[in-house]
Amino acid sequence: MLEFLHSVASVLLILLLTALGYGMTALGWLKPEAKSFLSRFLLRIIVPCYCIYGLRTHLTRDAVLAAGAFLAVPLISSLLLIGLSVLAGRLLKLPRRSLGVFIALCSVSNAFFIGYPMCTELFGEAAVPHVILYFLINTIFLQMVMMPLIRWAGEAARDAQGTDPAALADAKTPGRSSAFLSSLARVFTTPSVIGVLLGLLILFLDIQLPDIVMSFLRYMNNLVTPLALVLAGCIIHEIGLHHLKIDRVMIAVLLFRFLLGPVSSFLLIRLFGVEGLGASVILVEASMPVATQTVAAATEYGADESLAARAVAVTTLATFIDIPLLMFLIPH
Repeated sequence: MLEFLHSVASVLLILLLTALGYGMTALGWLKPEAKSFLSRFLLRIIVPCYCIYGLRTHLTRDAVLAAGAFLAVPLISSLLLIGLSVLAGRLLKLPRRSLGVFIALCSVSNAFFIGYPMCTELFGEAAVPHVILYFLINTIFLQMVMMPLIRWAGEAARDAQGTDPAALADAKTPGRSSAFLSSLARVFTTPSVIGVLLGLLILFLDIQLPDIVMSFLRYMNNLVTPLALVLAGCIIHEIGLHHLKIDRVMIAVLLFRFLLGPVSSFLLIRLFGVEGLGASVILVEASMPVATQTVAAATEYGADESLAARAVAVTTLATFIDIPLLMFLIPH
């Protein structure tokens, strides 16, 4: 019961910080340019600093080398969810413009903006190494698989309007080698991935960073939770609470994010023998809402941005109900 009450208090704190971002946006204090700044500041500066600091401070070479079983769980779980979401999308008879977005919503969680503060509030700083490793797999899937898939959905929708039959044929095959190489290049030039790789390099070479550098990284690390949650509140306001309409597609997304994701992770945890804090972090991260980046990607590529926006708003708010229940079930 004490763990349950602690999880409720932690979720309430996260909800308050999210509400702060929502309220400041509603009052006009956070304008679109401020949201753009926060997003870039977090993704391009704070996240790499957080990855380097977390890896250097909380991990050892032996722990990373022994993390194979841990990394296998989100990797295989994401592949399973992709396959199941493709089947579900076909059963729901989603148009191609929505199908790519739907698969991304069901398969990748918000491992950083919500997942990081949730895990650190629930489990403390000891959870940081596990969060970073999970975040690495999550980011690779998001950049290499989901972004090209959303772009394919948008391109297919535009071509289906009759612009170019040849282009339509190409749009049906998003897995071309050029597209794969382009996606691969984007992955390894993403600041978050660069931060993880640089942090691993520093860790494996046992490089001792100067005290002033570590102090800078620590200050950046401390900004993660408040800024990420303020940005999440800003995004929810921008999307609008009127997007909270629940239909059969949204029910399917909720089932994937809060049932199939955690259940598949739990079964894989048992299969690979992951125990302790690592198992708890995986279960919480697998129960996070959909990634907010899907909204920006769907808008940019002309896919179904309305579906992405609704899913972000609904699943983010549903998380604050789901997590206390999940913590009640997780063994401590």
